[in-house]
Amino acid sequence: MTIQEFNPTDYLPQSYYPWPDLINPHTEKMGIDQIRWIEEDYTYLTEKQQKKYKKMKLHCCIARMLPYASLERITPCHRFILFQSVFDDQLEYKTAEEIDAMRLRLVEVFNGSQPESNENGLFRQAYKIGAEFRAFMPAVWVARFVDAFHRVTRYGVVDEAPYKENKTAMSLIYYLINREYSILMYPYLYMIDIETDFVFPDLLDKHPVIQRLRTLASRIIGWQNDIQGLSKELRLETEVTNLIVVLQHQYNLSLKDALAEAMKIHNADLAEFTELAKVLPDFGIYQSHVDRFILGLGLQIQGVNSFYINDTTRYLPDGSGFAWPEEKSLELKDE
Repeated sequence: MTIQEFNPTDYLPQSYYPWPDLINPHTEKMGIDQIRWIEEDYTYLTEKQQKKYKKMKLHCCIARMLPYASLERITPCHRFILFQSVFDDQLEYKTAEEIDAMRLRLVEVFNGSQPESNENGLFRQAYKIGAEFRAFMPAVWVARFVDAFHRVTRYGVVDEAPYKENKTAMSLIYYLINREYSILMYPYLYMIDIETDFVFPDLLDKHPVIQRLRTLASRIIGWQNDIQGLSKELRLETEVTNLIVVLQHQYNLSLKDALAEAMKIHNADLAEFTELAKVLPDFGIYQSHVDRFILGLGLQIQGVNSFYINDTTRYLPDGSGFAWPEEKSLELKDE
């Protein structure tokens, strides 16, 4: 198999998952808002990059992940998916130290620190996201959200940066851990609480079963992304952080065999998730909330895959739909 012959829907077709395939009724308005935010606050990007982000329709992804959320409650969520996509995309050539410095500052801004006058629109959007979440979510939830952003950036993006810089693939055993974080999913998994209007008490939030379900959901979506984005990523020499690439490097596999092994890993995680959901411990008065939480995780897994198939130009096989870093966008200060 050549990369030109590869079709991700041969591996993850529309109906692959057992959960409903839904989309939020406010999607059209969300798209209008997201274009406006790009034009107002992402002007530090080149004109070419801005056009590409508009075409990606990232709002459709969160609309599929949170199909029942009100417009008010989903607004900071789709601000965040645009924010985090731009933030992550433009770090391709940044060092671990540079990324970590941005992480520290963005955590401050999410927590209410006003952006400085010379900080660009990425920071202004981060401030708005934090303020909008605080308007209707309790402080304990906001702290969990910000901590999730910190964890995926510090233990995912920062730790993978040296491998990209050195163009060296991770060992499989480490990649299976790192990808859980570098896929950047944990902040979105907490957004289920926004849709259900219920925040887990601390004891339930930290329950090993709840934590494991989040881990599996994050991993499954990471494997989705590696499969759906493979054609695009093989066109950039720094993109060695992909499960298929890692498998090829470690075991000297053909593309076809590496894809087959990747699907085995994906399917094992999916089987564990669905089986665990069937044999939950007794959560007592919280049982219905846990059941809804599991459905929410399933909707996110299904929704992200449907976004890849139906909505976006982000993962065009030739890489032309992706907003690769350009010289102007490497600087995160306003001109």
